[in-house]
Amino acid sequence: MIVTTRSPRLRASASTDPADAAVLEAARESEFTTDVQLAYLDAVVKNLRGDAPSETPEPRVVPAPEPAESPTKGTGPIALPSDIRPATIIKSLLAVALALALGWLPVQRLLATTSAEAVVNARVITLRAPIEGEVSMQDADTDVGSMFSHDQNILVVRNPRADSSHLANLTRERNQLRTNIGALEGKKQLLITSLEELSVQQERFRIGRIEQLEQRLRQADTDSASAEAQYSVAADAMKRAMTLRKTDAVSQAFLDKAAGDAHVAEQAVKGQAERRKGMLVELDAAKRGTYVGDSYNDTPQSAQRKMEVSLELSDVQARLVGSRAELESVEAELVKEQERHDELSQVAIRSTVNGRIWEMLTAPGEHVNAGQDLVKLLDCGSAIVTASVSETAYQRLAVGQTATFRPRDGGEALKGTVVSLNGLSAVASNSAIQQNALSREPYHVTLRFPDLLKHTDCRIGRSGLVQFDTASAADFSRTY
Repeated sequence: MIVTTRSPRLRASASTDPADAAVLEAARESEFTTDVQLAYLDAVVKNLRGDAPSETPEPRVVPAPEPAESPTKGTGPIALPSDIRPATIIKSLLAVALALALGWLPVQRLLATTSAEAVVNARVITLRAPIEGEVSMQDADTDVGSMFSHDQNILVVRNPRADSSHLANLTRERNQLRTNIGALEGKKQLLITSLEELSVQQERFRIGRIEQLEQRLRQADTDSASAEAQYSVAADAMKRAMTLRKTDAVSQAFLDKAAGDAHVAEQAVKGQAERRKGMLVELDAAKRGTYVGDSYNDTPQSAQRKMEVSLELSDVQARLVGSRAELESVEAELVKEQERHDELSQVAIRSTVNGRIWEMLTAPGEHVNAGQDLVKLLDCGSAIVTASVSETAYQRLAVGQTATFRPRDGGEALKGTVVSLNGLSAVASNSAIQQNALSREPYHVTLRFPDLLKHTDCRIGRSGLVQFDTASAADFSRTY
């Protein structure tokens, strides 16, 4: 607030400007009012700036009214001049407030722990050629700055001279096994058909043999009946001869002959009974599938042939099982070899992260070697902030404390945490911007801000300032 006071005289100014002289003269001859003060200050400022003299209108000097005499001189409140306007007081207050506000921000920044410089950074991933071959682009417009999502195809490397001899050998072996299996399948079907025919033939022989033995058994029964009848006649004849011999009607020789005939007939009956038992044994064996006879073979020829066919069929089945197992093994090995050959003959280079191309190190049609660098990708999902700070600020930092990143372009302030304190050593890494590029201060800090991951355009290189929360650093140090 400017208070008007009475001044008997003013010191003479060194200025020789007529306008200034007029102002000073008016100040000497009248009261130093508000208008006079403003005119005087304007003249002094112009004099200090060295402006050329210009015509200045005569200042309007308003005489100040005489103050009223108070009963008690030197007591009571000081009365302000009546020519001070409220608008002037308000403008003065606003000017003072604005000066304080503009001065507080630099002072606050000087007092706060901030970085000298900070820049948004991210990892750079290098994709290399896994095989030797020629490079082709998946998309003809692929170049530096092209955006790619995870697992998206970027390049293709083709090697038409990849070794395929082992693959050809396995293919040939597989075809031979398939041919052998086909032949064994055909032979197996033929043997099965023959075996079925031999089984039918053997069954027919068994049925016929049983019928034959049953017929012989019936014939043996007839022969037994005939032998028993002859024995009965011979026994009767012997009885008569014995009776006649008692009366000497016949000789002893006749009796002996009659007794011999009876004995022969008796033995014949016993022989037919034993023969019938033998036929029953042969019949029972035939019914069980065992053939007993007067030949040298215990089985018929059809049964023998059936056994041979069965053995051959078993051998074919065993070979068939082995060939199929070998075919499965060869096919599994063939699949692996085919995959290996495909990997050696053509490989698609895919993006491993969500980001964009940072550097293209090859061109379509170029021949590359295995392990050669092809493209560098900027990983937008690993965006961090690298900052350089002074030694004083560095000593007040700790890993885990919070910080605020304010971009220079006026963007939204970001909240994050300190993840690494590298000190004086500018750690070489796979970052897009190396720490030694920040040279304003020697100490380096790495921070992570989650909100940076929301941007898919990889805001790499955006500069700003980082303000550290030293209070959180103190809490962190007390905790750990």
